[in-house]
Parts: sequence; structure tokens; C-alpha cells
Amino acid sequence: MRALRKILSAVIGGFAGGSLIGLLEAAVIGWTGGGDEYGVFRFGALSYGLLGACVGAGIGVATAVLPFLARDPRRAAALSCGLVAALFGLVIARFRIVRDVFAESLPIASQKGLLVHVGLIVGAVVLLLVVRRLLLAVSREGGNGILAALMFSILLVAGGAAATASLDMMMRPKPPPTAPGTAQGPSVILIIADTLRADHLGVYGSTTSKTPGADRLAKDGVLFENAFSNSTWTRPSVATILTSLYPSSHKVMYKTDFLPDGVTTIAETMKDAGYRTVGYVTNINVAPSFHFEQGFQEYYYLTPDFFFGATDSGSKLAFYSLMRLVRERFLSKGKWVQHYYQDAQTVNGAALPWLDKNASGPFFALIHYMDPHDPYFEMPYNGVAVARVDTPDPDPSQRDRLQSLYSSNVEYLDRFLGNLWEALKASGHYDDTVIALVADHGEEFYEHKGWWHGTTLYDEESRVPVIIKLPKNAKGGTRVKAPVQLLDIAPTLVAGAGVTAPAQWQGRDLFSNAPTPAAFFQEEDHEGNVLHSIRTDRWKLILANAGNPRGLAPVELYDMTSDPKETKNVAAANTEVVEKLKTDLEAMKSLAGSRAVSGTSGSIDSATQEKLHALGYAN
Repeated sequence: MRALRKILSAVIGGFAGGSLIGLLEAAVIGWTGGGDEYGVFRFGALSYGLLGACVGAGIGVATAVLPFLARDPRRAAALSCGLVAALFGLVIARFRIVRDVFAESLPIASQKGLLVHVGLIVGAVVLLLVVRRLLLAVSREGGNGILAALMFSILLVAGGAAATASLDMMMRPKPPPTAPGTAQGPSVILIIADTLRADHLGVYGSTTSKTPGADRLAKDGVLFENAFSNSTWTRPSVATILTSLYPSSHKVMYKTDFLPDGVTTIAETMKDAGYRTVGYVTNINVAPSFHFEQGFQEYYYLTPDFFFGATDSGSKLAFYSLMRLVRERFLSKGKWVQHYYQDAQTVNGAALPWLDKNASGPFFALIHYMDPHDPYFEMPYNGVAVARVDTPDPDPSQRDRLQSLYSSNVEYLDRFLGNLWEALKASGHYDDTVIALVADHGEEFYEHKGWWHGTTLYDEESRVPVIIKLPKNAKGGTRVKAPVQLLDIAPTLVAGAGVTAPAQWQGRDLFSNAPTPAAFFQEEDHEGNVLHSIRTDRWKLILANAGNPRGLAPVELYDMTSDPKETKNVAAANTEVVEKLKTDLEAMKSLAGSRAVSGTSGSIDSATQEKLHALGYAN
């Protein structure tokens, strides 16, 4: 009976220790992440508590078998609570520090890595001693410890529930506006298709995907044959689309970054010009918790059905990421789209009624579709899919299958793009509306021995579709060969609406007389891969940090005229070209840094200014 009481005491103690760490991490998320709900406190206390109880059961068995570890139930509860808090705290703190402070680049063998890890271990030991001593202090000498641990657990869970309820009440959204816009220009719709490669649209030459919807828009609009993203994962790339700033200017580079208040978004610009603004998104990277709602009078994040009863904020817990990984790799028997994002049918189901109701007044609408993004689903949906979370490194023999699945998902999206055009035509507003179809980045299918996106700047990840339809289908069917970048989208759209672009924007109106720059700049700092690229009509230089996780060479140079697929690094044979492009690249980095929204803004020296003018840029 005494052994059983020890185990039960340890289980409850483990629950308390886990809940404590869950609430602490929730506090960090709530403080740094913002957002429009705070279910993270309730979910953190419960989920970490349950996991802690499981660990506590093991500790309880150990104290029953080895009585010297804890001679009575009171000490078993205190030991379990302290050990679980220390263990969870160590794991969570390491995860947060490595990812959030060191951007996933902290080698354990380095001096800094050793110091950080020694500090974490010392902190965990201190936490163990403090929590254990605290629980012993509040429990009666000679008692079984169950009551004290139980009361502590109840207090923590109640605290999490109370924090969620009170903070959510404070965050009640304002009622949406009902008045139409007062501007005189045409309405503007910006469509971002997540992870859509240009070469998987028929109008860009695809032989594997049938995309009549996108092809129809190109027939009525202007297609830019050589368009490139300035970064290759969603958050920095969409931030660039919305702000016309380089990633190192808008400072949305890492997984914890949110859009700063200091930027001026296209939505803010259009709203100030008298446009009603609305956004529909279904990618957590552009959710309100990352402040992408700036300037939108109405901003609807169509959340996925999170696992384990989590909410948007709760999904940011390290526990959620771990349990999702375990579920997807080892326990899942089927994959369904609503657990990852809401698909194009759902997005249209939300957006089309709004467009129909508000088509009479000038508006700016953002519609962000996710369907080309992994998981790649068999269509129609049958529970079969391949996802990055459970298959991070597919076998190269699977390339054709994965590309086929990807193409079918592109075709699924395209069907609903066609439905959107038809709805606008039925309301009589298709011809008068500026419509832009772009992608935030592409996708890799082992072209350079890798998969997915966000870890290279090769063209399979950075070449994207850009199609812009003007009012009255002006210039319909035009194809532009000159290179463009996502930096140019916002200036082009506001100009199409007759609105003046903010002075700090770095892109250009693609329909103006502004000359095409002689060089284009791309950058990435993601999962330990720090990359910069500059491309001209002929050359593309890519610089990577030494020892990067992807295994990229520090210097790569490609002759894009003879080697458009970037298969042969010719840096060693063209050292003069490399040095010149490095100089140009430093000038581009200076341009981006000179307009940074926080901390590093500054002036550019005269020599760099001359270099930028020579490249077609003015600071």
C-alpha cells in the first residue's frame, strides 16, 4: 500500500511539475507572440501536466523499487514534481534558446554552445531543488504528499484556465466595418498561392499540370516569365510581398519573428486611400499572431483543425510540435487536409460571399491559398499523403510520385481559381478589377539533392509565377521576359489603383517606365542556413555560411545562360566575376540595411551609392 501511495503521489507531483513548465512556456509565447487568443495557457497547463504525470508514474515506480530515492509518499511527490519541472524546463529552454536566440545555429562543441548547455544544466538542477523544496515546505511532515501535490496541480490548471479566459475577453475583436470604400479607383485582389512553382502552370510551359484557371487569367493579363522571390519560405516572402521591403529590411527572417509595426503594408496604404481592406489566409505563418493583419479592416485566419484540442496559440508550444511529430511519424493512419490547412474550397467558401456582398465598393482583398504546399495529397482526398513532418528526407526514387502528387494539388487549386474568376464575372466586376496571382516561393524535388523549401536559393525554390490582370484586360496576353521580383508586387498594385506608394518601399511599378535593375538580391536565414544571392542577366552568385546544415558550398557561381538549372558551379574558373558580384552583393545588402525598420537603419557611403545607381537602384 505504501508503494502504491508513492506511485500515486509521484504521478500527481509529475502533473504539477509539468503544468508549471507549461504555464511558463505559455507566458513566453503570450509575451512574444501576440495573437488574438490565449488558449495556450489552458492547453499548456493540461498537456504538459498529463505528460508530466506519465513521467511521474515512472519516477513513482523507481521510488517504490528503490526506497532510498524517497522514503515516503510526501518526498516522492516532491521529487517527481522537481524532476519533471527540471527535465521539461531543460528541454524547453534548450529548444527556445537554440531556435529563438541562436536561429537554430548553436553547435554544442563550440565554446558558446558548451557555455549555454552548462548553464541550462545548472539551471535545471536549481529548478529541481527549488521546486522540490517548495512542495516539501507546503506539505505536512509525515503526510502522504498527495493533497499538497493535488492542490498545487489544481491551482496551476485553474490559473491557466483563468489566464486564457481573461486574456481572451480582453482580445475580443472589433465589429467589422460595413461601409463601402470611398476610393475612386478599381478594386484590387492579390492572390498568393503558397509553394507554387512557375513551371507547374500550363501557361509557363508545364506538361504535367493542367491549369486552365491560371492560363485564363494570363490570357486576360500580363505574365512575367522570369519572376523571383526574395526569400524561399513563407513568412519573410509574404512580408516582402506586402511591404515591398527586403527581408533584412522588414526583419521577418526567423521562425519567431512577426511583422513590425514600423512597416507600411499594402493594406495600410490602400486603406488610407479609401479602400476597404479584407484578408483571407490559412497559413499559420501569416496569422494574426505574427501581426500580418496590419492595415486589414477584416482579417480572417481560417485555422486548421489542430491536433489534441489545441488552438492557434497552443500549437506554438514545443510540446505540440513534439507530439505532432510523434503522431505523424508513428501513430497516424491517415492524413486529412483540415489538420494542416483549410483547402481552396473552404477558402472560396469564406471569401466569395464577402466579394459578392461588397463588390460594389472599391476594396483591396488578399486571398492566400495553401494547396500546393505539403502534405501532397492523393486527389480526391482518401487519407493518403506525403508530408514533410513525417518524411523529411524522401528516398530519391520517390521523386516522380511526389511531383505527380504535387501537380494534382496544383490542379485542385486551379479549379477554385477558375471558380473565383467565374464568380467575379457573374457579379460584373471581373473586367474592372486588378487581379494579381503570385506565389511566395517554389518547391524542390531533389534537383539539388534536397526537398521542400526554405534551405536554398536555387530557382526551383525561388522562381515563381507572377500574372497581373489590369482593368478592362489591358495588355491582355502580354508576356514579359525581363526579370522581376516579389518586391515589385505592392508598388505595381497600388499604382494600378491610382494610389501613391510609400517612399520607403524598395520595389518598382512593373508598368512604369522605371528601368529594369541590372541585378536582383535574394536572402535567407532559416534553420541554420544563412544564404545571400545576386543574379544578373547571365550570372547568379550564391554565398552560404560555412558548415550550414544543408551542406551548400560557401561560394557558388552559375552561368544562367548556358546552365539554367544550376548544375555546374563555375566559381573556381571565374574568380574575377565572383569578386565583382560579391562587391555588388554587399551594396545590395547595404541598401536593405539602410531601410531596416529596427535597430540597424543607417546611411550609405558614396561609393556604395554609386554602385547601387549603376545597378539600377536609388536609395
